[in-house]
Amino acid sequence: MEAIKKAELVLVIGTSLEVYPVNQLPMMTSGKTVYINLDMSQHATPFDLKIEGKIKEVLQQLEV
Repeated sequence: MEAIKKAELVLVIGTSLEVYPVNQLPMMTSGKTVYINLDMSQHATPFDLKIEGKIKEVLQQLEV
């Protein structure tokens, strides 16, 4: 819980965010939030960035 609160960036990957209490975790950070999922949930909390797509394909496109 402390790590999420202090994180500069929280990545939420491959979840519908329909299960409590896990769906509350992204709202606990003061940092930026990114949601990556094939299906954008109607219940998804506000994120700084939402990326819709297959997780493997999205992550492979990221340059490090």
